Amino acid sequence: MTAAIRSLADSLRRFGDDRLEALLVARPDLASPVPHGIGPLAARAAGPTSARRALQALTLPELHLVEALAVLEDGASPGALAAAVSAEPAAIGPALERLTTLALLWGEDALHLVRPLREGLRSPAGLAPADPSDPDSEQAQALLDRARADGVPAPVLDALAWGPAEVTGDGALARTLEASGFLRREESGLVIPRAVHLALRGGRVRRAFSPLQPAPEGPEVTERIPGSRAAQAVERAFEALRLLGTVRGFDEDPPGVLRRGGIPQRDLRRLAERAGTTVLAYATVLQSGWQAGLLGHDGQEWQATRDWDAFRERAAEQRWAELVLAWAHGRHLATIVGTPDPSGATRSLLSDLTRRDGARTRRGSALRALRAAPGVAATAESLAANLAWAFPLVPAAILQEEAEAVLAEGEVLGVIDDGALTVLGDALALALDDDVTAADARLAAALHEASPPPVDEILLDADLTAVIPGRPSERLLPLLDWATTVSRGGALTLRFEAASLRRALAAGRDPEDLLALLTATSRTPVPQALEYLVRDEQRRHGRVCVSRASTVLTAPAEVLDLLQAAPEAAALTLHRIAPTVAVTLSDAGFALQVARKAGLSPAAVGPDGRAGGPELTHALTVGGVDTDLVTVDGPELRLPAAEAVARLRAAEDGEGDLSVTDRLLEAISQGAELDLGIVDGRGGVVVRRALPVSLDGGRLRAREPGKPEEFTVLVHRVTLG
Repeated sequence: MTAAIRSLADSLRRFGDDRLEALLVARPDLASPVPHGIGPLAARAAGPTSARRALQALTLPELHLVEALAVLEDGASPGALAAAVSAEPAAIGPALERLTTLALLWGEDALHLVRPLREGLRSPAGLAPADPSDPDSEQAQALLDRARADGVPAPVLDALAWGPAEVTGDGALARTLEASGFLRREESGLVIPRAVHLALRGGRVRRAFSPLQPAPEGPEVTERIPGSRAAQAVERAFEALRLLGTVRGFDEDPPGVLRRGGIPQRDLRRLAERAGTTVLAYATVLQSGWQAGLLGHDGQEWQATRDWDAFRERAAEQRWAELVLAWAHGRHLATIVGTPDPSGATRSLLSDLTRRDGARTRRGSALRALRAAPGVAATAESLAANLAWAFPLVPAAILQEEAEAVLAEGEVLGVIDDGALTVLGDALALALDDDVTAADARLAAALHEASPPPVDEILLDADLTAVIPGRPSERLLPLLDWATTVSRGGALTLRFEAASLRRALAAGRDPEDLLALLTATSRTPVPQALEYLVRDEQRRHGRVCVSRASTVLTAPAEVLDLLQAAPEAAALTLHRIAPTVAVTLSDAGFALQVARKAGLSPAAVGPDGRAGGPELTHALTVGGVDTDLVTVDGPELRLPAAEAVARLRAAEDGEGDLSVTDRLLEAISQGAELDLGIVDGRGGVVVRRALPVSLDGGRLRAREPGKPEEFTVLVHRVTLG
C-alpha cells in the first residue's frame, strides 16, 4: 500500500523525470537557478511570487478548482471538490492532474492548496473574504431560511447567489437583510458574508464546470471559385510587402518622432493615403516591420535601419515570412492605434502605448484555435470566448479587443480571410512551434507554393492604363510607385496620371528608368500620350528644389575653403550651396566642435543670424527598435528541462553542500523548525528557534513555535549552525 503524501515535497519526490520536466517547462522560474534538491524546489514552487505567476497560466477549469480549494477546508476530498464546482469527480480529473503537475496542490484523498494561493485569493469566485464575524454554515442556512420565510423574492435571492459579494441598494429590503445579519455593512458598502453566500449557492462555489474549451464559431466558409481564397491571401501578402516598401520614402520625407515615441497620427494618415491604403493596413505592416527591427529613429525622425538594407535584398517570400513572424511574435496591437489609453493619452503607432503584456501568447493561442476549426468563419465574439477559457484572469474587454485585432491584422498580412485561416495562415499556425530558421523556411515555402509564377510583361493601352496579367515580378514592382492601382485580382490594372507621376518624381524616382522599363517589358510600343505625359511632368518637376540640412554655416569664401580642406571637417560632409554658405546634416553642436578643432573660432547664432541664439543640442538621441521576437512570456528555461532535472536529481542524492537559502527552502517544504542565527546591527548574532513560513524576494517570514505572530528577516542576515 502506498504511503499517504505528507507534503508538497513528498508529492514532487514521487514525480517521474517526465513529470518534473513538464513542471519546469511550465514554470521555468523554478529552475533559475536549479534548486539544490526536491525540498528547495517545493519551497520555491510554494513561494508567493512564483505561485501567483503560475496562477496567470491556468485555464478556466483549473482556476475554478483552485478557487474552490481556497474556499473549502484544507484537506478536502476530490469528491467534495467536484461537488463544489458542480461537476462529476471524473470530469475534474485532468485539471486536477495538471494542478498537481504544476505543484500548486498536493495530495490524493486529501487535497492541499499551496499556502500563497489559499491565503492570497481574497475573493475567490466572487465570494467575500473570510471574516472572524462570519456565521458558521448552520447559522448561514438559518439566515437564508429566515429570509425566505420573510418573503424575500426568490429571483432576488437567485440574483444574489451567483453575483458578487458586494451589494448595492439602501431600500427597506436591504435594511431588513442587514438587520438580520444576512448582509454585513463594511466601509465599501453592504457585503454578503461568505458562509451566507455559500448557503445561497447551495454549498457550491461555481454554478457550472467547463472542462472543454469552446471552439471558434461562425458561418461555414464558402469559396465560389476554387482557389480564390488562396489567391486572395497571396495578393494580400504581396500587398503587405508593397506597403512595407514605402519606407524607402522616409529617406526623403521622414515622419517625425513624438516625445513619448511613435509616429504622429497626422503623419500616419498622410503616409497611409500616399500609399493608397487604409490606416489600419498601413499601421499593421509598419508595426510588424518595426518589430522585425527594420525601422528605428534618431530621436527626431523615423528611418529605415541597417537591417532594412539586408532585408530588401532577400526574395519576396523570405521577406514576407520575416514580416509575418514579427507580427505573430510581437507584443503590440495595431488596431488600438489612435485610441486613448487609461490615462487619456492617444496611443501612437510604433510606441510602447500599443504594447500589451501577454499579447503574443494570446495571439498564438487564437491562431491555433482557428487552425483547429477549419472551414469556420469565426466571429470575434466566439474567438474571445475561446481565449476567455484559456486566459480566465484577463479582462473580457481586453480579450475582445485582441480577438478583433487578430482577425483584422491577420487579414492585412494574408493569413486570415473572413475569420478563417488561409493556406498561409495554416502554415503560420504550424510555424509557431518551430525555431526561427524552420519557421522562416516553412512560411516562405507556403507563399512560394501558393503563388502563381510572376509575370514579367505589361500590356499598355492608349488611355494611359497598364495591365499586368498576373503577379508582378520584382522587375515590375517599381511601376506601382508611378501609377495608381485601379483594380486587383487575377490581373493588376494601373493608371498613369499626372498626380501619380509627380508623387514618384517627388520620391526621387527617375523618369528615364520608367520609360526604359516600359519599353523593355511592354508587348506593344509605349503610347505617345504616356511618353508625352512623363516628359511633361519631368520638365515641370524640380523648378523648386527642397533638401534637408540640419546646420547652416556662413563665412567668407576663403574661410569656408580652409574649413573644407581641414581633415577634421570630413565628418561634416559639407555641401557648398554658395561661395559663402555651406550646409551639413550634422547637428549644430557637433559642427561647432569640428570648426574649433580645425583652428577656427566659430560663433553660434540663432535663426535670425544674430549671436546668442538658443542653446544648441550637442548629441542625437538614438531610439531603440523593439524586435520582440521571443516566443513565450515571462521567464524562460535557461537550459534543457532534462538537464535541469538531472541536476536536481544529483543534488537530491546529496552531491554538494546546501546553501543557507536551500536549507531554509527545504525546512519550509517540510514544515521543520530551525535554529536561526540572526545578525543584528552591531554584528552580534541572536539565535531564535523558529518555523520558516516562506522565502520571497530575499525576505524570510517565520514564527516562533506556539506563537501566531510572524516576523520577517533579510536572508543575508541569517546564519544556520
